[in-house]
Amino acid sequence: MQKDLLFNLQQSVSARPKPVAEVRSLANQPEPKSFLVAALAWHGSVTPIVLPRVVFSSVFAAVICGLAQLVDEFYIPITPFEYSGAVLALILVMRVNAGHDRWWEARKIWGSIVNQSRNLAIVVSAYGGGKKDTVEQLLKLIAAWPHVMRQSLRNEKDLREVVQLVGPEEADAIRRSQHMPIYVGQKIAKLLDELRRHRMDRVAFHRAETERSQLIDAIGACERIRNTRMPLVLVIKTRRFIMMFLALLPLALVERIGWFTPFIMALASYPLFSLDEIGAELQNPFSEQNLSHLPLNDICNNITDNVMALVES
Repeated sequence: MQKDLLFNLQQSVSARPKPVAEVRSLANQPEPKSFLVAALAWHGSVTPIVLPRVVFSSVFAAVICGLAQLVDEFYIPITPFEYSGAVLALILVMRVNAGHDRWWEARKIWGSIVNQSRNLAIVVSAYGGGKKDTVEQLLKLIAAWPHVMRQSLRNEKDLREVVQLVGPEEADAIRRSQHMPIYVGQKIAKLLDELRRHRMDRVAFHRAETERSQLIDAIGACERIRNTRMPLVLVIKTRRFIMMFLALLPLALVERIGWFTPFIMALASYPLFSLDEIGAELQNPFSEQNLSHLPLNDICNNITDNVMALVES
């Protein structure tokens, strides 16, 4: 029960609505060519998130410095931190890699969604037979399907792009369905079967069915990434280790550098908090509330443009 409460609290904090401009700035963007522009970037960085923690660490170090002036030998040897620091670095690298693996896998899945949508649309357009109305209806559903997937992954039901493609009545039926991508996949399957019964080439039909089933597999893979939480034991141990390391580090620094300790604490805590937060932000690459989330809006619009070009040709 305690774990569920912790997860729900994290979800409610990350789900707070943000302005549209800020949400766009959080999407993954091209790397700036200028070193200084990248180094001093504010939007899209974890700095605004971790800055309060860094300030608190410096204030805490200043308190330790004040206590050291009042109490004799108020310090500990620095040697243990030389070894524990290496262990902490390995833990943080593992946490960041775990988040990046999820992010990169999600990007590969959406790359396959682009290819499969194009292939399905080309097969339908070229081998659909004489039923032009059914072919056009199919192409519009294929163009709308990525938007439905995106909305489903984000637990949203806006579907404004879908309304423009298939009309308000069909969009409303999609919205009311138990699982929106499956509903659209079923509609596409029925229309493909209708084309098959009206002189669609059998080989082309099987090819179209393969692409359609792979799109269902793709949304399932995305849902696996979204719904599989990072092991709580890893999160707890990583952050507990960071807290213990930073809580004791001023006691080792104060005897050597005195009132410079708060400054050094800021330099030490900033990368530790940042790496931990990067690992957390990359866990859900579909949410617009997370840093460097996948630009699914642009990907879906690109698919729609490609597919609708076949309708107009």
